[in-house]
Amino acid sequence: MKLKRLSGLVLTAAAGMLLMFALNACQPDAVGSYQSPLTPTETIFSQATRRSLAYEGVRRNPVILIHGLLGARLEDPATGKEFWGTFSPTLPGRDSLKLLSIPMSWGKPLSELSNNTRASFLLDSVSVNLIGLEFSMAAYGPLVNTIKEAGYVQEGSKEHLEDRRCPTLFVFFYDWRRSISENAVELGKFIRAKQAMLSGEYRVRYGAVPDPVRFDLMGHSMGGLVARYYMRYGETPLPEEGAPDPVITWAGAKNVGKLIQIGTPNSGYLDTVVELVNGLRLQPGAPLYPAAVIGTFPSYYEMMPFPPFAAVRKAIPGKTEEESIARGEAVDLYDLDTWIKYKWGLANPDCDDDLQWLLPDVKTAAERRYVALEHLQKCLASAKRIASMLSTPDPKDSDVFQMIFIGDSVPTSSVALVDEKGGLRVVRYDSGDGKVPAVSARADLRNPDSRGAWGPRMESPVRWKGVIHVSGAHMGITMATDFLHNMRFYLVQMPGADEE
Repeated sequence: MKLKRLSGLVLTAAAGMLLMFALNACQPDAVGSYQSPLTPTETIFSQATRRSLAYEGVRRNPVILIHGLLGARLEDPATGKEFWGTFSPTLPGRDSLKLLSIPMSWGKPLSELSNNTRASFLLDSVSVNLIGLEFSMAAYGPLVNTIKEAGYVQEGSKEHLEDRRCPTLFVFFYDWRRSISENAVELGKFIRAKQAMLSGEYRVRYGAVPDPVRFDLMGHSMGGLVARYYMRYGETPLPEEGAPDPVITWAGAKNVGKLIQIGTPNSGYLDTVVELVNGLRLQPGAPLYPAAVIGTFPSYYEMMPFPPFAAVRKAIPGKTEEESIARGEAVDLYDLDTWIKYKWGLANPDCDDDLQWLLPDVKTAAERRYVALEHLQKCLASAKRIASMLSTPDPKDSDVFQMIFIGDSVPTSSVALVDEKGGLRVVRYDSGDGKVPAVSARADLRNPDSRGAWGPRMESPVRWKGVIHVSGAHMGITMATDFLHNMRFYLVQMPGADEE
């Protein structure tokens, strides 16, 4: 009996030792282990990475950060009043809304329509005034800090002005209400000014000046489209209607080492149409900006879903949503008659109450409608051309460095049905960042509902050097761990087109 008891104790002890061994093997210590399941959340920088992050000199391209739609504060220079950037639970007054709108005037091209308001600075945080209490929510501030932590010196910062370090991070803020084409021209002017400034800095500090001084562009959302237009067409604006569209010359690309996009709608996104029809609500419970105001922005139309996606389709009476998606006729979003038929946006006769204060010098409802429809027609025509230009494939011999970070973990509006009365209803959601579908960000022109030939490989007009999917919403992408890890490498260590 004693022998059996001893044997049992030995077996128990052996089992305990085996259990301890197994538990120890599962401990989060991956050093020297082939089997460790450890998934750390913090990055350990290699010696090579540390040295790259610390490097300052002509072989590190300076960075230009380009924000997206809604991403810059707007002000009236005449009064110094900021009318976009601080928000409250109630809709701004008509004076502010009128400043926010792009003026409408019959017979004038979009590029000449201005009330002299302007973008004043990056929307680094969102100020909210709620019942007398002010608080802030993060916007582009964390992204700026992330770039600075990678060793870049922001223009105008303490490091630049007081510590006398060479600026290597610039922010291009622009009027996001206006056309992508117009803002690309302004980006070109901005780049030329910074090239001239840095040429002097480099000559004094390093005794050498690259020819030309190149920049790495980082564009979030609409900012990526502004950058793409600039790289393809330089400072050539969209010509007036009737003139041919520009051809791809890569005139801007000669000044760019890399373009890194973040959540850019390279083939548009459906929420632009929904907001042009129904108005803009920044988040649930927030006030609704009138569709008549949003409808004056050319930029909104230029980011509507591009034609291959057939994102808006006619509902078939008596059929299910899926049957209507499969068999329903695609709606031509660039056709003025579509907007008139469905009474959408500026074509809705009910918006005359808003048009009265938007167009105070136009005396009758009929005249106001005429001006509004003419403005709508100009915006649609411009948008159609921009969509075509940005969908033109990159030349096969192109070596321009373009990569993108894409959110793919938030259900995102992808297909809407419209009934005979013009009612618009989103009926399908797809992988995306909550605003931009992943397939649009990639500019993947395959239509999954196509009845024709369809292949399993991405078909994009952009010759991507890298496509990285991360878990994050439209702004949250910039704070996602995968983005932070990979952005540093692509920005600081990955050779650009000018270095390959």
